[in-house]
Parts: sequence; C-alpha cells; structure tokens
Amino acid sequence: MLTTLWLLFLTLLSAGLEIILFLYLMGQKIRLRYFFLLLIFNLAFNFIYNHSSWFIIKFWGEDIYYLLLSFLLSTKTKKPLKIKIFNGLFPDILNNLSLRLITFFIFPFFNISITDYQSSLLISIPSSIAPLCLSFLFIKLFKGSFTILQKQKSNSPIQHIIIVANFFMFGYTLLLQILMYLENTTHSSTLELRKLCVVISLVLFFIMIVFLDRNIREMIQGQLDFQKNLQLENLYTYNKHIECLYNSVRSFRHDYSNLLVTLRLGIDKDDMDIVKEAYDSVLQESDKRLNTRNFGLARLVNIQDNTLKSLLSAKVLQAEEEGIEAQISIPEPIHLIGMETLDFIIVTSIFLDNAIEGAIQTQNPKITISFWEDHCSQLLSISNTISEEKTETKTIFERGVSNKGRERGIGLANVTEILDNYINVNLETQSNNFSFTQQLTITKKA
Repeated sequence: MLTTLWLLFLTLLSAGLEIILFLYLMGQKIRLRYFFLLLIFNLAFNFIYNHSSWFIIKFWGEDIYYLLLSFLLSTKTKKPLKIKIFNGLFPDILNNLSLRLITFFIFPFFNISITDYQSSLLISIPSSIAPLCLSFLFIKLFKGSFTILQKQKSNSPIQHIIIVANFFMFGYTLLLQILMYLENTTHSSTLELRKLCVVISLVLFFIMIVFLDRNIREMIQGQLDFQKNLQLENLYTYNKHIECLYNSVRSFRHDYSNLLVTLRLGIDKDDMDIVKEAYDSVLQESDKRLNTRNFGLARLVNIQDNTLKSLLSAKVLQAEEEGIEAQISIPEPIHLIGMETLDFIIVTSIFLDNAIEGAIQTQNPKITISFWEDHCSQLLSISNTISEEKTETKTIFERGVSNKGRERGIGLANVTEILDNYINVNLETQSNNFSFTQQLTITKKA
C-alpha cells in the first residue's frame, strides 16, 4: 500500500513538474484550477498511453500529448503553426535527452542499475526530478530568446531555423522509437545505438539552440538598429523644422522691436497714420507667420513613444512640403499598448505614405491624423482626400492590387500580414465623400 502511494505521489509530482516546465517555456501563466485540469488531463492521457495497443499512441503518446497541449493553450493566440509545434516538441525532447543522459551515463558511474531505479524510492524520486531540473536550467539559460520566440510572427526572419529545429526533434523521436520498436520485436539489444543517438543528439541539440539564440539576438539588434536609424533620420528632419520655427520667432522679435519704435514715434507725434501703417505692414504679416501650420507639430508632444513621434513629425513635414494640409489630433498623453512598436511603426508608415500619395492628386489636398484612447482601446485614424467620390476597399489589401497602379499594392498586403498576428487589433477601412480613412483599433491586452 505504501509503495503504491509513493508511486502515485511520484507520478503526480513528475506530471506537475512537466506541466510547469512546459508553461515556463511558453511564458504562460494559468490559474490554479486550470493547472489541476491539465494535471488530470495528463494522468488520463498517460493511462491511455500505457494501456493502449495502438502503435502510434504506444510509441508517440507523450509527443502527441504535448502537441495537443501546445495547440490547446494557443487557441486564443495567433501563434504560427511552426511555433506551436516547437512548443509541443521541445520540452518533451529536452526532458527525454536529460533522462537518457542520466540513465545511460550517470547511473552506471554510480553502479545504479535500472532495477535499483525501479525498486528504490530513494533513487527513483530524485532520478525523476533531476531531468526536469536540468531541463528547467537549460530553458532558464536561454529564457530571453525563448520569450522572444513566442512573439514571432509567420514572416519572422528566424522561421527557417524553427522549421529545421522541428524536423530535428521529429527525427530524434522517430529514430529513438524505431530503435525501441526493433528491440521489442527482434529481442536484440539496441542500447549502444541508443546511447550513440543520445550523444549525437545532445551535441546537435545544443548547437541548434545556441544558433537559434544567436540569430534571435541578431534579429533583435537589427530591429533596434532600424528603430534607431529611423529615429535619427526623422530627428534630423524635425531639427530642421525647429530651426525654421526659431528663425520665424526671431524674425518676429525683430519686427516686434521695430514695431514698438514706430508706434512710439506715432504716439509722440500723435499721428494715427503712422500707427495704422505700422500695424498693416508689420503686425498683420507677423501674425500670419506665427499662425502658420508649421506650429501644428506641437500637438505631437502627447506621443510618449519617441520613435513614433519622430515618424509622425517627419511624415507631417513631408506632407506640408508637398502642399498638403496636415491636421493632427492627439488630445491626451498616450503610450502604445497591445502591439509591438516596430509593427505599429511599419503599419503607420504605410498608411501615411498612402495618404500623402492619395491626397497630393486632389485639388484641396488634406490628411488628418488622430490617435486617442477610448476605455480599453487605443485608436489610430488616418484620413486623406481622394480624387474620386469613393474607392474600392475590399481588394486593395491583396498583394499586387492597388488603386495606384498594377503591381504596386505591396504595402497594404504587408499590413495584412502583420495584423494577422494580432487577435486584439482590428482595421476598418472606409471611403466616401472624396475621403479615404484607415482606422486601427487596438484592444489593450489583459
């Protein structure tokens, strides 16, 4: 009875730690009741796995379980298929390699046999926990890269590495199960082959993860460099604009000083003609300069993201240089939440480029940029005038389709690919009354 309870405790402990390891890899937190449901699901699947006569369940039951678990926990996300498969295979393969490393090489060093492992609780409990601890330490070593990996999109630069990793893990499992099957059917030992397979797989597995980690770091550095270069480029344009504003203010100051002298002369002589002439020639012209639309960029002060602020300022200045009236509405301080900054920058840049190109063809070119918060959502709206009363909005997001000409509709197709990775982002496109509007609604993630 005591032995049965110990075995039950050991099974529950091992299953619970496996689930924790799996959730740690995915960076996912769940409530305690869901954890117990997963534990029950694990025990039920293991029961079927141990008592099933089906070939695929008997030899690949554990891999199938983790794949099912990966897809189950990713139902509310838009993770690519390759990431879901990676999450399903990686913890089991890592734990399997750790377990075989201990049983094949560490146990013999201490003269511990498989019989000792199965009969002694003092050996079986630490031996069951040790592989999970090794797996946990390995994931912790590369935790930063695994966290970034979970956020990758279907068009990620490292997608080919993930595919290769998945094939490697499938190959390892297939080869090991074939060796086990041959040993069970031919009654000839494949232990040495399995040891060799584990050694080679451990080396290749570590090289694969190091290579993946390096490429993820290079990808992140590339994204940081892109944002930095974009910010510096737009900052140069913004500084030139500030210099222009400074010259306008300095010119007004000079005109204002001359105005005071002229007004004093007119007052001293009690000559209203001099006062009127000073007003008409100086004050009215200075007032026009100070009320120029160049000062509208001050509204961008409510943007908390410097990269986004520099992008908007550069695009607004570009529009004004093209003779397009640009209106900005950002009523309150706002910081982007619920979407990766780089993705948001790319989408916004495409919208603004299209808005400028569409507005410049009209008689009264105008673009309007609005960014505000509404309860649990953030909304970005970009509108522009168009040369026709209404334009087609259903097909413009297809690659190669555009109202700008044949094979020029790439930008909006890229927008679709980016937004497909966000279940909390909705894009609404409208066109009427010689106006074209793109409104992006970002629901804040819980």
